[in-house]
Amino acid sequence: MIVAVASRNPNKLRAVESAYRMFGLRARVVAVDKPLGLPQQPVGLGEVVKGAVERAKHAASAVPGAEHGVGIEAGAVEAGGFHLDVTIAAIADGSGRVTIGVGPGFEVPAVFLADVLRGAELGRLAEAFFGKPAVGYREGLVGILSKGRIERSDLNALAVAMALLPRLPHNSRLYGR
Repeated sequence: MIVAVASRNPNKLRAVESAYRMFGLRARVVAVDKPLGLPQQPVGLGEVVKGAVERAKHAASAVPGAEHGVGIEAGAVEAGGFHLDVTIAAIADGSGRVTIGVGPGFEVPAVFLADVLRGAELGRLAEAFFGKPAVGYREGLVGILSKGRIERSDLNALAVAMALLPRLPHNSRLYGR
């Protein structure tokens, strides 16, 4: 199947391949540019979900013959007084159906929090702080914090896998589709 992804980030592209493979689905992943107008750093669950869904719908319509469009968005979400960096994935298809999934989240480091809440991109803040270029295209901040034990592509793949669950044939009766 052809799966369009609204990103040129190699982490996200590998994550989509990995998630589909996890369920035995053969996906030919095609990268497309993300839609214009999305914030660099979404803040709040609604904004993160909105970004993922907009990306997914854009990707689905941008590639002729694509069965799925995938959007992956990470952002800061407040939960019980804590601020987490969470990854949301959305999958859209030609019928207009959208499914979403959430990957693991981790607490935004205090040193970055005020800037993130003002809309500064967490990856860029990490690049400047740690002196490492293109952190978001490599291990991600989670990779730095975990000393390589968990990488950004892991978070992305799990979010996409969760968005795939309602689409798996053995789950169709559970989701009424």
